[in-house]
Amino acid sequence: MTFSCMSYIDENGVPVVIKNSEGKESTPSVIWFDGKVAYVGEKANARKIMANSPIYECVKRDIGKDTVHRYTVNGINYGAYGLSAIILKKFKLEVYNFFKKKNWLSQEENINDLQIPAVITVPAYFGEKQRLETRIAGIAAGFDVLAIINEPTAAALTYGIQLNGSQKILVFDLGGGTFDVTIIEMKDGEAKVLASDGADELGGKDWDEILLNYILYDFEQKTKKEIPDDDIWEVKKVATQSKYALSETESVNTNVNGGGDCIETILYRERTTTEDEDLGLLDLDDDKFYFEERSENLLTNCKAILSNTLETAGITWNDLDEIVLAGGSCRMPMIPKMIEKLSGRSIRKNIPGFSYDTAISQGAALYGRNRNKVIDVTSKSIGIEVKENGRPVIEQLIRKNTPLPIKITQKFKSEANAVLKVFEGESKSPDECVLRGRLELGNPEGEVLVALSIDFNGLLIASVEANGSIATLKLQSEGGDIDVSDLTELIKKVDVRL
Repeated sequence: MTFSCMSYIDENGVPVVIKNSEGKESTPSVIWFDGKVAYVGEKANARKIMANSPIYECVKRDIGKDTVHRYTVNGINYGAYGLSAIILKKFKLEVYNFFKKKNWLSQEENINDLQIPAVITVPAYFGEKQRLETRIAGIAAGFDVLAIINEPTAAALTYGIQLNGSQKILVFDLGGGTFDVTIIEMKDGEAKVLASDGADELGGKDWDEILLNYILYDFEQKTKKEIPDDDIWEVKKVATQSKYALSETESVNTNVNGGGDCIETILYRERTTTEDEDLGLLDLDDDKFYFEERSENLLTNCKAILSNTLETAGITWNDLDEIVLAGGSCRMPMIPKMIEKLSGRSIRKNIPGFSYDTAISQGAALYGRNRNKVIDVTSKSIGIEVKENGRPVIEQLIRKNTPLPIKITQKFKSEANAVLKVFEGESKSPDECVLRGRLELGNPEGEVLVALSIDFNGLLIASVEANGSIATLKLQSEGGDIDVSDLTELIKKVDVRL
């Protein structure tokens, strides 16, 4: 499960978190449909233990993906971006009510006619299509989307906007569903991203799965039966609560009910060192569950991304002035322990005025005020398909981690009935990249001039000049059959409740 948060800049220029209607700073990004009514947040999250409840969560993982998942509710395929719009509509309601109480809006202003300026954050690895669909979701929810920025960049702004001098900061952002690493150079209130990388399916949810799978396994071993499907949500809840508990204690006892049976499972955070182990007499027959050991594959993925980001930035651990943790999953002790072992330095787990849960939201608000002071980078490489020895290959015109904004123009020889194909990805093979759009060129004479540009938000524009005329490439932008105007009208009809 992931959480969302909202902030604004007060009259003193300070980013302040807006609490939701439950009085909390962060809201579960979970939707429960009760007929035509959509509940977002705590009420939806509480329904997860109910069998057959139409619950949707972690939709951010599927933004920009066409075929992995379908989100059809009451016969309407919203897509992941449509459900994101419903979540964002919940936040528009919260912000509207908050501004009303502040008397910043007149009583006559109707929420449906009001477009509230907003900066929306996304994982740093998000490609152009994912960013565009996020923008579409924000517009459909009723926001005037000023910018789409990377989450770790926002976290770095919260930490470093007031710093004097120059500092290189690594932001390790591990949320509920996604993971990012970004290295930023802060200098006198200005921020320049040096490198960024991440994974779209690596987050707290994956650590939940480790616990869930073991609890299910232990239940089967002790009862010789599987837990009924109707009880799975309850077990998922136990797994998540166990993860939280293991961040505070060395072990936790869980009790799981299923099909009339109740079993106890003991979970340990880590293997404690004993005198025998110090002598090299490790108990290889120990079949206890050690959370940190079972998480080694996930930690290895994190390490690889860390190493790649440092290499891309051209720096070492010793070049960093600060390592900042963001995202609620960084509360797991294994995360700072892993980074401390890699970097050879201690990690500050409590930075005054900096919260794992709200730093990204506060940084987004700061970005809205200081957009001209931030230089971000491209999240993916962008190229076009060309022929090399008669075979189609990708020639990357804009490389990953290029500072934004960027515009590249290049001449290419063209064949009869040529087609311009724009791809996103790091491989030279078209099959390993994402096709972002295509344009029929007809029969241009000789050379064509291709231009690719990416703006501050990471949004791509492609054009071709041929035979004295310029054609702009219509990119595959919406990942479905609903355009932004249709989606806006559709979301207006969704009855979102606080």
